[in-house]
Amino acid sequence: MNAFTNILLGLTLATGAAAADNKRINLRGEDPAANRAKVRSTYGIKKNPLRSANRADVIEELGGSAETEKAVRDALDWLTRHQKDDGHWEETQSKVAHTGLAILVYLSYGIEPKDKTPHGKALARGLEWLIEQVPANGNMRDGGRMYGQAIGTLALGEAFGITGDEKLRLPLRRATLFLIEAQNPRTGGWRYQPHPSLTHAGDLSVTGWVIMGLRSAEMGGMLMPNKTMDWSRRFLEMVAAGPAKGKYGYKDARPNYCMTSVGMYCQQLFGVKPDHARQLESARFLKLHLPGQEQKNFYYWYYGSLCAFLHGGELWEKWNEKMVPIFLEKQDEDGSWPAEGERAKREGTHVTTCWAALSLTVYYRYLPMLHGYQRRDLRPEPGSNAFGILSPRTPSTRIDLPKAPQKVPEKK
Repeated sequence: MNAFTNILLGLTLATGAAAADNKRINLRGEDPAANRAKVRSTYGIKKNPLRSANRADVIEELGGSAETEKAVRDALDWLTRHQKDDGHWEETQSKVAHTGLAILVYLSYGIEPKDKTPHGKALARGLEWLIEQVPANGNMRDGGRMYGQAIGTLALGEAFGITGDEKLRLPLRRATLFLIEAQNPRTGGWRYQPHPSLTHAGDLSVTGWVIMGLRSAEMGGMLMPNKTMDWSRRFLEMVAAGPAKGKYGYKDARPNYCMTSVGMYCQQLFGVKPDHARQLESARFLKLHLPGQEQKNFYYWYYGSLCAFLHGGELWEKWNEKMVPIFLEKQDEDGSWPAEGERAKREGTHVTTCWAALSLTVYYRYLPMLHGYQRRDLRPEPGSNAFGILSPRTPSTRIDLPKAPQKVPEKK
């Protein structure tokens, strides 16, 4: 058990003392999200060691500060100001992807669509718009690529898990079925276009987002075919390198630090333990590539923040120490983070702002995907330790889904 896990489990908080300490983070205000005392780590675990913890104390214990809180609030203000009248967000390529990322930022801060605040109303409009983008066949790839489909599904899954709003259930199921049908059955991966419209093995960037979307949907109660998750883990093996298979490449086993952060996080979503040799190798590799100004890669910083936080220990301590000053320095006065580096044209200010804000809300563990990843049993059969999960295995509750409805031609 790492140091940060010990902090989580050992918190004994005195709210009176916190209130008397004027150096504490001030979360009072008109926004219900800022006043909520309970940190809702996941909707899938009933007994939560943080259920009575004060949010400000948790943020400080795990590396956040008043400055990181202000940065997120400023980002939320920027997002709310830039929302389109019909509820979506748009800048570079996919409205669905951009709207999905914005929705995740609101949810991760603790905002709910029922909140009678500007942010709560913005979230509600965004969700209403996203729901309308899911047709009967589940294909909401407005930009033509699977990124939008995966991120949109992830946003629906997280929103459904947090709110339990039944109007999200059918769109989530349809979007999930489309992802399932789009998987390459030979390699287990996903690419820009759904299989078999194009012949491709898949890439870890798209596949990572899809795995996040599927796991979130599963935690929300969507029944997932065993083969879907088994195949996706097969793809992770295909792009894994290193003695413990803890380094990852984009489309093959030529590792780089960016894809290693994605692969490490995917393994965490499958329940691989932090002390498993695979994860330790990932952590060692990422410690060689801690955040730096010269990287100019918000995508890497986002995934790295997720996997480093969940891994905990020295990796998280060193990562957070390097990461926070970069985010605080790069944020503009209007609350946004301008795009930079090789990905700037594709990402734009909206995407980099969402990734930075999501990275700075990792302390809350508000999004169910950050802590609810063991609700379903994805462990291998007894006798197999290929994925580093402890046995014995408990019976799986997942079943195969019925065949998805026939796809209809996309609108041109």
